[in-house]
Amino acid sequence: MPNAIELFKAGVSFVKEDDLGDNTNLFDSIKFENGLMTIPCFQVEDDTKILLRNLIAYEQQSIDVQPKYFSDFATFMDYLIDSDKDVNLLRQKGIIENWIGEDKEVASIFNKIGNGVSIYSNFYYKEECRKAVEHCEKPWNRMKANLKHNYFSNPWVGASTVGAIILLILTTIQTILAFTGSIKK
Repeated sequence: MPNAIELFKAGVSFVKEDDLGDNTNLFDSIKFENGLMTIPCFQVEDDTKILLRNLIAYEQQSIDVQPKYFSDFATFMDYLIDSDKDVNLLRQKGIIENWIGEDKEVASIFNKIGNGVSIYSNFYYKEECRKAVEHCEKPWNRMKANLKHNYFSNPWVGASTVGAIILLILTTIQTILAFTGSIKK
């Protein structure tokens, strides 16, 4: 699966899952639909690495534990986070709360925590990853996202882009009329 920056460049919007009621499983709230990836807020603190490693080790050694929620969550986050830029994007969207300092440290935690973790055929986020990959493979999604990020990032940039397009169209019409007018003479 592409990382967070690549997904963002392909037009994926990241949204923090706000409504985690009493009956909702933290792991069930990671969803991808129509270019919108919903992920619950995750706090990264000093003891997060140790806690996740212990939970993952327990799951990996226990045959009867199915599904392997923590192992699959760590793997999913490892797919999503490759560098501090990915962490920065997810932090800006409210998905990651960084309580340990720099974004590089958070990226390092998720990149290292997935080492040695076995992924099984019943990977919990297989469907979400498949949908994200399919979304990124469509060229139209990348072009649309590129247009939005580069030419319509704020109202002033969007207004100047529309103005430039109108000016180009009017110049083309003027050139065509000038050319056809000289032929009629």
